[in-house]
Amino acid sequence: MVVVTAGHVDHGKSTLLRALTGTDPDRTEEERRRGLTIDLGFVWTSVPTTGDDPDGDDPDGDDPDGNGRDGEALDRDDRDGDLKDGQRGDERVAFVDVPGHERFLATMLAGAGPAPPVLFTVAADGGWMPQSQEHALALDALGVRDGILVMTRCDLADPGPARDRARAALSGTGLARLPSVAVSARTGGGLPELVHALAALRDRMPPPRPRAPVRLWADRAFTLPGHGLVVTGTLQEGTLTKGDVLDAGPGRARLTVRGLQELGRTVRASTGPARVAVNLRGDPPREGLRGTALCPPGTSLHSAVADVRLGGPLLGRATAEVTVHIGSAAVPARVRRFGRGTARLTLTRPLPLRVGDRAVLTAYRRVVGSAVVLDPVPPYVGPRRAGGARAAALAGHPGTPDPEHEIASRGFVRLDTLRGIGVDTTATAPVAGGWLVSPAERRRIAGEVSAATADGEPVDATALRARLGLPDGVPLGALLPPALVLRAGRVVRADGAGPLSAAARDLVQSLEAALAEGSFGAPTPAQLTALGVGGHDLALAVRSGRLVRLSGTVHVAARVPEAAARALAPLATGPFTVSEARRIWNVPRRIALPLIEYLDRAGVTRRGTDDLRTLCGAREDGTWTTSG
Repeated sequence: MVVVTAGHVDHGKSTLLRALTGTDPDRTEEERRRGLTIDLGFVWTSVPTTGDDPDGDDPDGDDPDGNGRDGEALDRDDRDGDLKDGQRGDERVAFVDVPGHERFLATMLAGAGPAPPVLFTVAADGGWMPQSQEHALALDALGVRDGILVMTRCDLADPGPARDRARAALSGTGLARLPSVAVSARTGGGLPELVHALAALRDRMPPPRPRAPVRLWADRAFTLPGHGLVVTGTLQEGTLTKGDVLDAGPGRARLTVRGLQELGRTVRASTGPARVAVNLRGDPPREGLRGTALCPPGTSLHSAVADVRLGGPLLGRATAEVTVHIGSAAVPARVRRFGRGTARLTLTRPLPLRVGDRAVLTAYRRVVGSAVVLDPVPPYVGPRRAGGARAAALAGHPGTPDPEHEIASRGFVRLDTLRGIGVDTTATAPVAGGWLVSPAERRRIAGEVSAATADGEPVDATALRARLGLPDGVPLGALLPPALVLRAGRVVRADGAGPLSAAARDLVQSLEAALAEGSFGAPTPAQLTALGVGGHDLALAVRSGRLVRLSGTVHVAARVPEAAARALAPLATGPFTVSEARRIWNVPRRIALPLIEYLDRAGVTRRGTDDLRTLCGAREDGTWTTSG
């Protein structure tokens, strides 16, 4: 479990952690000299399971992040850090200590963003203060709903009045029901009760999700002698393993996990929630990695535009520019309000956002609101009144990554897109080519196709795609009703029935049967007349892809040109004449000449001098291609 601290400056957050863990979370000399937390600090302790004797001992050393206090820890033997679904880790609890001063609100948010439960401190002799309120607003915006309300410095004053005031201030937030513990870090009073409360908090936390996609928000980045680049962060879920490749964002070189440490222990793999230090191999970006999300390639989509649901005490409608705090990142953004509490955020740099992500919005170092990400890859919305339609579309969003809602709202969406924005698609099957289509779109397409083919005539596939408004890549054939198929660029009946007359269907079937026996025959005009097959029937059979027109008087089965091309394979070594081709095909000249000219047009053969042909479009396996 990873717990973040919160509370007003000088209300004893760092002192409490020092008493609880035996380790000072303030790392720098300046912090110790001023008695003021400036940057994030990290410490941990062991908390027995509920009902055991809480001793708070820490057997693992004093370097939670491998950041220099115990740099040699990165050279220790690897230990297996794997977990199975639902399995709890060891008894250690990590703490992220944040600054309480208003000047360091962004740093506080970088530490609190990825850590769900909170240790909210209120000094008994100080009571509820302005930064207490600011931190409460920020944590509520981040969706923090569990933790412990700790009344500190209880050796100096009765904690009752301060607790009552804190309860009243938290009543309108998600922190209203936090259990409270009164402690004194100086005397040690209440520390055993706090350890017991931490054990109970850990038991309330949801089980780990080892197979969830990794997204590690880096809250510190530094170079460690002998190891190179190291980043630290709170791994919320998923499993990070030595040797993994991580993506730091568009245009950045990929990084490889060279070593991995969990609270001073070198491990082979780490499963969230956990505090981790990651030794990386590769070229870091010039602007550094703090505030960057590290993700395995292909698991996240980076976006600089997101549609969100707004909340919190927004400073009027004039607030058009804010800073978005999400994970450990703080990114300036412009706000375009749609209405109904929804808006579009345009960030100055792309982030790997996911549906349901929660962000804090600040302006002038003050919390001005919150945002829940509804659509990290939103559609284009025109100016002015178009925002109202978008607001209506977003109004019914559940605020969580629900696959049914995402497919229904988008109509057409790629499977990889949903995975990249955090939607679980394990129970969703694509229609074809990795595309998902909503039930409403399927019904619309079925209606449009039925109307287009109602007269039984073949329909050009390109024209039908344009009529249906299918995105590029969506396979038309997979969306057709069972009675229809895509054949030779046309939508036709699967059974070959329809507007073709009985005589034309008999002709087509006889030519296909002859082709199956190796014959490339074509009826003469006299034979067509005797069969009762007219020009309209022939044209319809060609449009439906059942016949191929070689010339005005020669029609063959649809697969004859392909079979004829394969039959020419023995002539691939040099030029050949029409007569040589005719002997291989065993057809009269009235068929051979238009057939070879058809293959010329298709790029299968090339006509040279003296009417000699060269085979240029057949492969060794007998398939035929066009030269383009």
